[in-house]
Amino acid sequence: MVVIGEKFFVNRVKKNLLIGFSKRAGRNFFGRKTVFTQSGGLFKKMRVIDFFRILNNNAMLLTVEKDIDRTAYVGLVCFENGLYTYFLLYHDIFKIGSFIHGFVNKFLLHSSTFLFNIPTGNFVHHIELKPGLGAKLVRAAGTSSFLISEEKNYVFLKMNSGWLLKISKFCIAVSGIVSNIDHHITRLEKAGKNRKLGFRPKVRGVAMNPCDHPHGGGEGTGSPPAAHKTPWGKMTKIPTKRTKRDRLKRKLFKKYV
Repeated sequence: MVVIGEKFFVNRVKKNLLIGFSKRAGRNFFGRKTVFTQSGGLFKKMRVIDFFRILNNNAMLLTVEKDIDRTAYVGLVCFENGLYTYFLLYHDIFKIGSFIHGFVNKFLLHSSTFLFNIPTGNFVHHIELKPGLGAKLVRAAGTSSFLISEEKNYVFLKMNSGWLLKISKFCIAVSGIVSNIDHHITRLEKAGKNRKLGFRPKVRGVAMNPCDHPHGGGEGTGSPPAAHKTPWGKMTKIPTKRTKRDRLKRKLFKKYV
């Protein structure tokens, strides 16, 4: 195990786990601008995070960092076999030098395991959508999913959005809540911070000319027409999920809650 005081070695490891990527600036494959409010921003590097969590060795937390493209905190960990990687941290772990459990084949708080090992009534995060493909669900700051029940080869999860999700019980998940639970109350405080994130100022469609936007034109400060449209003339701001199946899901959900 590496001593934490060896800053030079840790910084070299961190450098190897960073990947730079080119900016798109709101443009597509052909170089045409498709998102008008994105451009500029600071140079970003993506941290290589282990979303599989299948190693059964224990790991020691070396650093706690804030990724520019991620709301939750990430931590550099060192496994017993000498492997270094980044983990998505759970709530209330900020002590440098603390141990994080790897994959276990039983229920252990804040450790990765199969969903059928986690008792019902627990909060889980870092969830796989399909077995072996890595965590895709519940990775944002302060989020968690509630494990409702288990049925044959599936489990039912209550998501933050209120939907009932049915996935395979052989998917890997981590018990607990994602770190940085106060992210939703943080403020940018000034426009410059939002500008550094890559967002440009927005111009209302009604303030444009008719040739620039379907809402443009008119006398003075008018309101948009009854049908809201995108700059390309397509309908927008309309409900997208109004099927009979979706309404049935909501009714089923109320019975479980």
